[in-house]
Amino acid sequence: MKNSLTILASLVVVLSAASVFAQTNVVANRVRACNVNPGFSMADVVETARNFEWSEDTAPLVVLFREAVAASGVGGSLPYDFILDTYYPSYEDMIEKRVAFRNRPGGRTGRGLSDVATCTRPRINSVRFAVPPTGPIPEVTAAASTYCELNGATVADAMTMATAFGQNLGAAAAVVTRFFGGPRVPNGSSAEVRYFFPSATDFGAAVDRLQQNVPAVPNPISCSTGSLWASHLIYSRNN
Repeated sequence: MKNSLTILASLVVVLSAASVFAQTNVVANRVRACNVNPGFSMADVVETARNFEWSEDTAPLVVLFREAVAASGVGGSLPYDFILDTYYPSYEDMIEKRVAFRNRPGGRTGRGLSDVATCTRPRINSVRFAVPPTGPIPEVTAAASTYCELNGATVADAMTMATAFGQNLGAAAAVVTRFFGGPRVPNGSSAEVRYFFPSATDFGAAVDRLQQNVPAVPNPISCSTGSLWASHLIYSRNN
């Protein structure tokens, strides 16, 4: 159910998060892994979600669907088609919006993806920007990510590493740490680093440049091979 080649051909710019992301220390990120239901495409899922009526009382700051293009996983592949990413400027805002959403008249009806996609229970992450992004979020973007084992290093060490790589790539960079949900792993043992480029051309040039001058991953941190995503903007309070 993937149309990766079409999405790659249509990439114009890579994610530049709304300016509020750069103005807060920790962004709350609620994540669900999803599969496109038989008979539908990723385009159908995106269109369905974009047609939702987003209430100011319940809507997140930003909603993105991150479609797997060249994503690494267990056994070399992922067991899902895309990630449903919802971002809130704070945990307080997330709780306020989720409580309002669950308590609204009609409950959860009227804003579900169940007809076109099947999603897991959520995980909740903390997102810290090492190199802050700027500008509006485009409708279709690309993003890269890698998972890193800290091996005794700290989140601050991961932020230093993400800053070096982000500056080398000419990209915004964020360090993501899991806070609730998912498999049981030791707290503070790992982090995901995400990179956001200003355009598809800049992404290609950055990767070429990286091959010539790869910043060292500081000991004792160890990182996996990267993943490439097509990121679809579904909703933004600021757009």
